[in-house]
Amino acid sequence: MISKPLPGPGSNPELLRIAIESAANAIFITNGAGEIEWVNPAFESLTGYTEAEAIGRNPRILKSGRQQETLYEDLWKTVLSRRVWSGRLTNRHKSGRLYTVEQTITPICDDDGVITHFVAIHEDITARLASEAKVAYMAVHDYLTGLPNRYALDQRLDLELERSRRLGTRVGGLWVDLDNFKDVNDTFGHSFGDALLVAAGKRLARVCRGVDLTCRLGGDEFAIVMPDVEERTHVANLAERVVRAFSEPFEVDKQKIFISVSVGAAISEPDRTSRSEFTKQADLALYSAKEGGRNGYRFFQGGMDARSQRRMNLGQDLHWAVKRDELFLEYQPQVGLDERRVVGTEALVRWQHPSLGVVAPMEFIPVAESSGLIKPIGDWVLEAACTQAKAWLANDDLPSLPVAVNVSAVQLREPRFAEHVLQILHDKDLPPEYLELELTERVLMDRSPMVERTLRTLHEFGVCISLDDFGKGYASLDYLRRYPLSKIKIDRSFVHDMESNAKNATIVTAVIDLAAKLKLTVIAEGVEPENLVRRLVTEGCEQVQGFYFSKPLPPKSVEELLTLGNDRIRANRPEAGRARPA
Repeated sequence: MISKPLPGPGSNPELLRIAIESAANAIFITNGAGEIEWVNPAFESLTGYTEAEAIGRNPRILKSGRQQETLYEDLWKTVLSRRVWSGRLTNRHKSGRLYTVEQTITPICDDDGVITHFVAIHEDITARLASEAKVAYMAVHDYLTGLPNRYALDQRLDLELERSRRLGTRVGGLWVDLDNFKDVNDTFGHSFGDALLVAAGKRLARVCRGVDLTCRLGGDEFAIVMPDVEERTHVANLAERVVRAFSEPFEVDKQKIFISVSVGAAISEPDRTSRSEFTKQADLALYSAKEGGRNGYRFFQGGMDARSQRRMNLGQDLHWAVKRDELFLEYQPQVGLDERRVVGTEALVRWQHPSLGVVAPMEFIPVAESSGLIKPIGDWVLEAACTQAKAWLANDDLPSLPVAVNVSAVQLREPRFAEHVLQILHDKDLPPEYLELELTERVLMDRSPMVERTLRTLHEFGVCISLDDFGKGYASLDYLRRYPLSKIKIDRSFVHDMESNAKNATIVTAVIDLAAKLKLTVIAEGVEPENLVRRLVTEGCEQVQGFYFSKPLPPKSVEELLTLGNDRIRANRPEAGRARPA
């Protein structure tokens, strides 16, 4: 409260006038009846009312109707008791738009204590509130998709799990991962990938119930929280709807693209499941869905936790495997059907774990890929295979055989990979025609000019480039035209069922004929029963690889096969079938 009217005795009226008029905050003064008597320029700017329009009118011209009447009752009660009132008001500009101010109202009294004026100061906080709201929104929402983020998920899970403990209900959760999304980014670019993530988030939200929470956890991973789950089938039904929703193509930048999802499902148990346990179970189920072939869903089951711990331990131990000389190679013979003799071998990496024994490649290779160890392991395999190929080449008692080595996408994308390969060949004194590099279709998906240059460089130096698992995942005839390939390996999934599946047989025959016309060598993988060998001979297949002739062998066993086994191989030769297509 100011006990004397403005300006007071002894003050400089002109200085006070200049100071108030220059203030950044809006200021206006009313008489005791609440009629505006004076405003400063900042008031005119903030409210849209000129001085002439405001003088003589009540401040209720700024009223927006957004405040409760109790606020105004408290305001008047405070100032009429000669106390200063401060609070936040939402006012209405002359144009009709709303703005928010922090308002201070100070009553001014004469020498007898009678209120003669009120001084109101308005600080415009509209921009600040908008900024704070944006920060608050971004704290719980994903910047790209606009969906709630991981922090919002944690808050909602805590709330729902606590509610489920009180009511005895259960909470369901789906962790959703886009399959092979990295390939999309590598092929089409990150802007395309971002647009696909936005579209995927919208599609997920559409299949959920209104009470469900759909979140983006980061990268290509999403989550759905389902409160009040009565039965496991309710979660399964939503998981099926999610998988089915992604069977339809997305249209991004006028391009149609298919992408499937892997889904991990978890259900809480009342009084037992914490948030950390729940998210861990969903994560483990998601990993299981990926291991199970993707494009489907898996529920969390007991034992998944133990498998997760084993993967983590393998990842730690794998860091030391190369340094401790725990890796070794076995070689599976590749047999030419015309002469029934070994015409090459494929190098396959094995891991002799110090306490677990031999760890299967199908278990540790995914760990190597996810942990970034695939490059050093791949480089070791390449060097070790070249060393062995040179040793066999130097042995006059053995036939000269090329060795095939699998190359990962990580290796191939190294800018100096071709130089690295050629340096190994030089150091080992191995002619390039005795090295074959096997690439999967997935490795070639990105259509990178650098990858194409690398392969052409190696091809020109005489290194054989082979396309492995042809037809399995991303088959494209463009690969056969674009890249300098010398060999196609037909995936075992087509070869194995040739006799019982007419479509598979037709595909294998078509690939064999296509390879012949393109002057590419064709090799069938996974060959086991003898009748399959006879069928492949009939179809004109040149080479085969599989347990019918030999499982992967250590180097010494390969040497024994080369010196003693070719006669046995030739003796088992089926009668010649149709001629090889020209």
